[in-house]
Amino acid sequence: MRRLLYLSAFLLVPALSAVTPLVAVPAITASAGAQGWEAYALGISIGSLVCVVVELGWPLTGPQRVAAEPPGRRWQTLLQSLRTRGLALFVLAPVAVVLAILLTHVTGSEHETTTVLMALASAVTGLSCNWYFTGVGKPLRILTSEALPRALMVTAAAFAVAAGAPIWVVPTAYLLAVLYSPLAALALARDERTGRAGFTVRGDLLSMRSQWAAMSGRSIAALYMALPVTLVAGFAPSALAAFAAADRLMRMALSILIALPNAMQNWVGSASTARERRHRTRDAILVNAATGVVAGAGFALLAPWISRFLFSGAVDIDPVLALASGVVLALVCVSRATGPLGLVRYGRIHALTLSATAAACVGVPAICVLAVVGGAVGAVIGEMAAEVTAIGIQSAALTSAVRRDTPEDP
Repeated sequence: MRRLLYLSAFLLVPALSAVTPLVAVPAITASAGAQGWEAYALGISIGSLVCVVVELGWPLTGPQRVAAEPPGRRWQTLLQSLRTRGLALFVLAPVAVVLAILLTHVTGSEHETTTVLMALASAVTGLSCNWYFTGVGKPLRILTSEALPRALMVTAAAFAVAAGAPIWVVPTAYLLAVLYSPLAALALARDERTGRAGFTVRGDLLSMRSQWAAMSGRSIAALYMALPVTLVAGFAPSALAAFAAADRLMRMALSILIALPNAMQNWVGSASTARERRHRTRDAILVNAATGVVAGAGFALLAPWISRFLFSGAVDIDPVLALASGVVLALVCVSRATGPLGLVRYGRIHALTLSATAAACVGVPAICVLAVVGGAVGAVIGEMAAEVTAIGIQSAALTSAVRRDTPEDP
């Protein structure tokens, strides 16, 4: 029962976080139609790319790191991560704003303010501390510091838009919520503080350098995971509304499904023998793959129906697009197990970076070219090619790592 409650907490938080950005979509599409949705989705895509760099790889390496640290050291790690990420945000936030302005001109959107504010809000999400509470096994603190305040503020903004307010009220509320989140996280984590936390510029720079491998891998992966909406906006603007709708629903489902690999982090990471490491990694991959197949099939069946209600009839997801997106969803579930669970457990972060680089090299041009040729479905096939490439390289690297991990017991 205790393990069930623990898993439920991990499921509740990402479920609420995933649904929140979509709460305002019916109000936005009813007020501003497909153009309003395109502006909102484009801002999320641009900001998400910047967010991954701002995170500096902490969501990848942080959970297992703080899980192994004593309370006082955990507190110092949290502070150091926020200082370094704050510096990264200071440098990169203007980049998100400039990209948003340029791409709204390319698409001819009348909602530049919405795109800019949503890009900025999504970029600030890089300051999130939910990886910290995941690592220390306190997922409900993510609910109170991040998921619930964000849901309340965005919902209030959605009601305001439905009552006649401009649609930029939604990203403004989102921005305020993500700025509140790290402050609340620090307040909740203070019970683990011991003594005074010292810091130096040199120490922060060394910390950023140590996160380089994890950050670069996640940043490169973002080119084919977070950037596709931006790429479609630049190369096939006519396909943007449908593609962004399918992509956002798929990412929402994946945000919920991340609960499974998150809950397995401690279980996989705590294996003490080679046999346990091997068996737990294998089981984690099988469970995530099976979950991905079921979820992908469900997405293919339900997405066309959901889109008619969610987007107020302004945007439709056809069955072929839903099926292709469901396949990508299943593939991402597999790569989350072979990479962030398996390769990180065996210390092969460089292989994760390699797989992301190869996938980006395949996926980015494929998305651009196939979007021009085949519209929204073509862009999704490009995403599919990227995920298959990543899984192939991760699987090969993981197999090699397992073979080199000499068994400690027969």
